[in-house]
Amino acid sequence: MKTKILINSFTSCGGCISSIIELEIFPDIFDSVEFVYFPLIKDAIDIEKCDIALIEGYITRKDQIKDMKLIRRNSKKVISVGTCSIFGGISSMVKEIPLKSVNQIIDLDGFIPGCPAPPELLGNSLMAILNGEEIILPENNLCSECGLRPENGLKTKVKIKKLLPDKPPKKCLLLENVLCLGPITRAGCKAKCIESNMPCEGCMGTVSREFTANIINFLASLDVSNDLLTYEGLFFRFSRPDLPT
Repeated sequence: MKTKILINSFTSCGGCISSIIELEIFPDIFDSVEFVYFPLIKDAIDIEKCDIALIEGYITRKDQIKDMKLIRRNSKKVISVGTCSIFGGISSMVKEIPLKSVNQIIDLDGFIPGCPAPPELLGNSLMAILNGEEIILPENNLCSECGLRPENGLKTKVKIKKLLPDKPPKKCLLLENVLCLGPITRAGCKAKCIESNMPCEGCMGTVSREFTANIINFLASLDVSNDLLTYEGLFFRFSRPDLPT
């Protein structure tokens, strides 16, 4: 009997689900499982019982909360895919949206981080899930796989003046006075943004502790210019803080 899979997107850009379809192994997955609900590629009305549910996006409406709870009841395992479903995503900076991440609504059986989830990590995680194994996420920070990492680390409190480099960096972005969240961000993306001359913004989430608390503690260890400290995007880039309700 084939494994029954449910894939659903809530409020999102659709990038993480598209990344699943773009995987080289997706044709093999498609042939080996039964998709009971996957609106992107299959007409579906009812949320049926399944073995594994993969969820993308964050929750903004009451009907989505109802659907999310129904998916939880009908699924043996629910896996959150991508930064939006796990932390809230880039829309966490929008105050007007009553945004909740999936794990604030239901209990999860695992998650695959990233914006979108990196292909290698995504593919390996999906194969692990289908084989009844646990998802293995990197436990190191992004600096551990960054080619610009200083050999002896950062020895002094560096000055942060910019959000973007003026030219392709030749050394650690922090040493070039550019804010990079690599030291507090989970590895697994192969530092692709930094390879493209963009600093890490933290979409993989932190290895431990609450997202915003990690960012605040990290910024406190730097000498950040006053004009950057007034930019709320530094603190709520991909997640709002966990607050009592």
